[in-house]
Amino acid sequence: MADSQASGDGMPQRRVSVCVATFGRPIGLANLLGALEVLEVPADVTLQVVVVDNDSRESARATCDEAAARHAYSLHYVVEKRRGIPFARNAALEAALSGSDFVAFIDDDETPEADWLAELLRVQEYYRADVVTGPCLPRYVESPPRWVAEGGFHERPRHPTGTLRQVAFTHNALVGVAVFDSLGGYFDESMALSGGEDEEFFTRVFAAGFQIVWADNAIVYESVPKSRSTVRWLVQRSFRVGTSSSWVQLKHRSSTVLRLLVHGTYCMVKGAAFALSLPLNGRAVAVEGLRLFSYGLGRIAGSSGHLHQEYRVVHGA
Repeated sequence: MADSQASGDGMPQRRVSVCVATFGRPIGLANLLGALEVLEVPADVTLQVVVVDNDSRESARATCDEAAARHAYSLHYVVEKRRGIPFARNAALEAALSGSDFVAFIDDDETPEADWLAELLRVQEYYRADVVTGPCLPRYVESPPRWVAEGGFHERPRHPTGTLRQVAFTHNALVGVAVFDSLGGYFDESMALSGGEDEEFFTRVFAAGFQIVWADNAIVYESVPKSRSTVRWLVQRSFRVGTSSSWVQLKHRSSTVLRLLVHGTYCMVKGAAFALSLPLNGRAVAVEGLRLFSYGLGRIAGSSGHLHQEYRVVHGA
């Protein structure tokens, strides 16, 4: 980990860079930067924000200029013209790492609670963790259909604080710079528009022996637009997760093609049974079946090296 600098009174300073990749979401980005402006930052923390605009038209520049004029901390605006999330995240790291002890990741369609960063840092210090990750809770732009709420399709598992995890995701994570120094490589740029590059990165982090710890009170909220509360989107997302998870497991030799084919087939059969139970169990169960079927199909597709290019379309723009 980089050496912490000392403040004027001799107190060691923890230098934290919050990294944000953005593309075509000026309203979401403005909401995020507004929330970062009122973060409860510990007295021994020096904070900077790095925003990487993945739009060659520089559509986020005006939003960042307005925020920079208000914020007490420094805000760095970087343009990465190569389209793809890993390109943008790697550009953010290039801008941030030399002046940081920790890097925090959050997405441009999210907003954190005021104590988000303080809680990530508290858990990191208490457990001496290399990576800390926490909950990402849905916040609907419009009230979703009843079956979406019943199915909890946008909810993710939560765990007690201190739980050891094998993976983290960049929608809410704090990473010590020693992790990046050790790995040598950042986010896999071959996964430019597929998603799953954060799963691949943190799979490497865990395999390298670094400790990933859960912080259940370090909460961020994800803005869920209406377009993500449709059967089509939910099914397509499950297919993408299936393909990217298979791809990552094959890359890291944590599974075999045969195992992926067997698991994918099992998910498809089980999912089909759920989907056909619509008259008995209702729409939420049926959609969960479709999602499981699609996930299984994705597992099979991913076993052949296929990656679904989900992020060719931007939701919430």
